[in-house]
Amino acid sequence: MPRLSRLRQTLLRPTLLCCGVLFAAGFARASEFRETNDFADALTAAQAYVDRFGAENVWLVVDIDNTLLAMQGELGSDQWFEWQEYLLDQEPGSESLVAEDFDGLLEVQGLLFTLGKMRPPQANEPALVNAIQKLGVPTLVLTSRGSDFRPATERELDAAGYQIARHAPAMHDVPQGEFLPYDITAPERAGIRPDEAKLFGLKAAKPISLKNGVMMVAGQHKGAMVLVALKHADHPPKAVVFIDDHARHVHRVYDALSRHDIESTVLHYRVEDDNVARFRYSDKRDVTARWRRLEGALQEVFSLPGADAASSAPQPAHGTPAHATADAALERAVSH
Repeated sequence: MPRLSRLRQTLLRPTLLCCGVLFAAGFARASEFRETNDFADALTAAQAYVDRFGAENVWLVVDIDNTLLAMQGELGSDQWFEWQEYLLDQEPGSESLVAEDFDGLLEVQGLLFTLGKMRPPQANEPALVNAIQKLGVPTLVLTSRGSDFRPATERELDAAGYQIARHAPAMHDVPQGEFLPYDITAPERAGIRPDEAKLFGLKAAKPISLKNGVMMVAGQHKGAMVLVALKHADHPPKAVVFIDDHARHVHRVYDALSRHDIESTVLHYRVEDDNVARFRYSDKRDVTARWRRLEGALQEVFSLPGADAASSAPQPAHGTPAHATADAALERAVSH
């Protein structure tokens, strides 16, 4: 989830990038770039590539937020996070802000990921991903989330019925935990040519992690991150099916793969667009009130009263665990 200021700086880049894509597309003769409202299109594309190249030469690369998963409510959703970024950048005095700075916003988002539940945008989406995997196609999840969110991310992927780890591409020389994906002074060591690093606008790398088939890149250029993954692959693909809900990521991955002569079908996934637009133009008082209730419940549950206050504070009913009381308070906060 990159900073809004960075997004604004690259506002015109998709238009310029299209020119680069048209040039680069000559190297990947049958690559395709289009919008879709059905994840089944990814299955169709994967099947076509398997028929041509064999399953071992095809990858499915897929985003998480508003692609594999979406928040069940507005609080903590991808569109909510982008709204909070906007407020930090444009309205830093807004009473709707949940944090004073970007790091604080990330902490809040991590909390919401931990407490919240997610759903597939399409009910049959896990089955569609599974069908692609049954073809023998390796699956790489490529998310802008940072590594701090890994436990909650993998929990929700598993809960939704996705089986990512067992179908992950075989990789080599991937450091344990977080690592820097490239050295900006020598990006070619990570599979990124110097001219590409300049074109992509790369700066000093931020730590990422790659584990269990989930690559968490902390808001960095997804086209560059795909090239990093390819550098670590035991068997780089000849074709890739990529699907993401953000046009900028779709453009960037298409461009990067085309420049490395890898055929691709990149799909701009728009199933959640109506929900995103509805939130964007809605009155935000309700979602703000929900956060305030949750914040108050957390302060109530996790406060550290003094000895006198502790001795006089109401205690949970006999036989009721403290964590059950905490869970009930949090449930009330987000559901009313």
